[in-house]
Amino acid sequence: MTVIDHFKKLCTIPHCSGDTAQMLAYLSEKAQAYGYATHTDSAGNLLCTHPDAQVTLQAHYDMVCIGRAPALELYEETGWLHAKESTLGADNGMGMAMMLALMETGRAVDCLFTSDEETGLVGARALAVPLKTPVMLNLDSEEFGEITVGCAGGVDLNVTLPLARTSRERYCYEAVAEGYPGGHSGVDIDKHLPNAIKELASNLYDLGASVVSIAGGERRNAVPKRAVATVAFETEVDDAMLRPLGKQQCEIIENPLLPMLHAFAHGVRDFDAGLGIVRTSINLAEIATSETALTIKLSARSMIEADLRRIESETTAYFEAFGASVESEGFYAPWEPEQEGFVEEVRAAYEAASGETVSIGAIHAGLECGIIKKHFPQMQMASIGPTITHPHSTRERVDLESVGRVFEVVMKVLDKSAKR
Repeated sequence: MTVIDHFKKLCTIPHCSGDTAQMLAYLSEKAQAYGYATHTDSAGNLLCTHPDAQVTLQAHYDMVCIGRAPALELYEETGWLHAKESTLGADNGMGMAMMLALMETGRAVDCLFTSDEETGLVGARALAVPLKTPVMLNLDSEEFGEITVGCAGGVDLNVTLPLARTSRERYCYEAVAEGYPGGHSGVDIDKHLPNAIKELASNLYDLGASVVSIAGGERRNAVPKRAVATVAFETEVDDAMLRPLGKQQCEIIENPLLPMLHAFAHGVRDFDAGLGIVRTSINLAEIATSETALTIKLSARSMIEADLRRIESETTAYFEAFGASVESEGFYAPWEPEQEGFVEEVRAAYEAASGETVSIGAIHAGLECGIIKKHFPQMQMASIGPTITHPHSTRERVDLESVGRVFEVVMKVLDKSAKR
């Protein structure tokens, strides 16, 4: 089977984050059928080993499911593979497919499939399988022609604000902000993508609305595509974004939600001119109200650990000033760039396979390399992958030509390692 054949088979197996048991069983069954020993741990990580392996390949086996996923309907268009009205799961399904294709041919390689990367690098954090090779090649990068040698660290913040409500007779309306493109909260955060929660809150702030309820966002690591609110006014309001619900008794939230959301600085906070990427950012990802509380989920990232601690502290102080409590979870440090040894081997293999000069840099997103490095500090690492655009959104697509070319690079890396 080709890499694309393997990928299409993977797309028939549900593997949304948190619901990956069927995929784990499939990967384990195939690896054993191909003659590889398998090792698992309590986090659901799967290591498939060959006795002569000198390189570990690594990919995560969960995907972000937005739209119709996990019911994936694939189609090709001008050299790109898409999924109809859905995330595609090329992140990181193409990496998985390459690993399966290599194991099918019996290549001397170890393959590490990690669990629930998209929900906070869960598998990598709890990794407890016996990696034995001196180097690891991660297959979760998303731009052909680039070798990633470092990544941002991150932390999730959960905000809870107790709500005070007053019953009032008001003119009520539904307000919806939708149709926004969405995108990855790391690699797309500098693309000036509108955040549906911010757009809705800012427009309602300008109208002087009172909030009854508000909800929005899809995933913590995705820029929100849709948000909806029920709002109230003392007099009737004629505005295109408002759908009238009539005059009625409603439970108005007295907390200053709209000023709080309107004033919050979502997006890029600092840029690293040397690396040519975002240094620090924060994504206002999800919001919801119950009768008694408002909850907000945010994801902060930075290439510098001290800056990550700073934005965590600043965000906590901001929401606490409005009377909220803030909890941090899932902190992981950045992966500091590596540019010697194995990276040079990957560069040589890349340029031999592509005939082009490749770039080496870092990415403003969380790769598992940094966390795995904490478990195996002597292991050298690099990350490559095919060109994937708009991951974590229904516009996700992968360049099919780049898949084949990256697979050539991987095989050359393995050929080189066999001669050590």
